[in-house]
Amino acid sequence: MVPLRAKSKESRPLTGEETVACYFKYIDSKDLDGLLDLFDYDAIVYEPFSKVGELHGRSAIEPFLKVAMMANSELRHTVKIEKTMSNNNNEITALVTFEKGEKVKGRFMFEFTEDDLGEKRIESLHIEFL
Repeated sequence: MVPLRAKSKESRPLTGEETVACYFKYIDSKDLDGLLDLFDYDAIVYEPFSKVGELHGRSAIEPFLKVAMMANSELRHTVKIEKTMSNNNNEITALVTFEKGEKVKGRFMFEFTEDDLGEKRIESLHIEFL
């Protein structure tokens, strides 16, 4: 597993918020490898678009991310991190407004796993539209 690092002189692990920012940055730049590296190998994505609804593991998540990158290519979006009232510091919710004429709002709930070195990976991602 390649370590995730913030671009800084001390080369520290990314925080959860930085990982969320990278998720949307990689979607915009169509960086599939970078995007997949944010996920744990056994990650689960819960998404509302398919009949399956749950994608388990990177190999199942990859096709979904490819479609997400294509779907987002002509959309503008704004991301706002919502403060979570949970005692678990490994959860972050991002409220996203997508625009292309009409506005659509979505909630992306990220849950992270962390190794002994403090590396955070997305363990689960729940996507819902409001």
